[in-house]
Amino acid sequence: MSILEEEKKILCLAPMAGLTHAAFRELVAGYGGCTLFFTEMLNVRAIVFQNPAKDPYLITGQRDCPLRAQLVGREPELFARAVKRLEESFAFEGYDVNFGCARGAIQRYGWGVALMKEPGLAAEIIAAVKENTVKPVSAKLRSGFKHEPDQLLRFVEALIKAGVDQITLHPRAAEEGFKRPARWEEIKLLKEAFSLPVIGNGDVFGPEDALRLLESTGCDGVMIGRAALLRPWIFRDVAAFLEQGSYPSSPSPLEAPEKMAGLVTTYLPPALQEKRFELWLFWYLQNFSFGLHYFGQIKKERGLAAKLALLRKLLASERIGPYPARPYLLR
Repeated sequence: MSILEEEKKILCLAPMAGLTHAAFRELVAGYGGCTLFFTEMLNVRAIVFQNPAKDPYLITGQRDCPLRAQLVGREPELFARAVKRLEESFAFEGYDVNFGCARGAIQRYGWGVALMKEPGLAAEIIAAVKENTVKPVSAKLRSGFKHEPDQLLRFVEALIKAGVDQITLHPRAAEEGFKRPARWEEIKLLKEAFSLPVIGNGDVFGPEDALRLLESTGCDGVMIGRAALLRPWIFRDVAAFLEQGSYPSSPSPLEAPEKMAGLVTTYLPPALQEKRFELWLFWYLQNFSFGLHYFGQIKKERGLAAKLALLRKLLASERIGPYPARPYLLR
């Protein structure tokens, strides 16, 4: 029996601002999907004070399920009100609270990883969400502001007492960005300390990495972000590798962009279509040695049709290389 079947490992697409919208989630789903999808970060204040029905960040697809809404903010009352509104109009599988985003603006608002300095408030937020839904409530976090295992354990313990059902850990400190390797041993630390499901995130660039993470930490699943932008079919490959030790060959280089262009047109409002397609291409084109050069040329074209026409020329003689799918540029 495979590790995937025997232990029912969870494969998750990481929530990424501007990237894991309905169109991209549908692209991933079309290649076999994953066990659990997440929305982009959803500002609880926007959910409460604006019309959710008109919010492009709340657009859902046909196959991007189960889909969990990821919430960001710092006021427990607003989390409670946001969940109530979402419960009335949407069919999310559950809710995830962002305690991990380390972007400067997010930290200045006291959101994301900034809340790891306030475990009491973080626990109040989890409790507020739990009180307004019967669905699963998870949390995504970093190691903290430094690698201090005792503080990480105390923070997670506070969330567990407040009722959190699942933890995802990206084991890097807030100021590290992606500069240093993820410390998978901290994922193992959480898994050994607590009985709730723990998902590991960070430095998984191919099926072999996913297996190593699962075997070395004992975690309950793998969350993949950047590598999924390069290879939206990576979850198909990970599942196949965990089940049978091999995975299918990659599709043609043009297949994913052509599908993505159709999906952004189907799911996103006109004002976002070209912008979101281009943002994803920045990552996808890093599959190729001259990807940065290609991206510079694509940016000059106006309209999806023109961008696709140029892509067909640029990628005509390209091939998707072997794993790892490791980006060489960040933004």
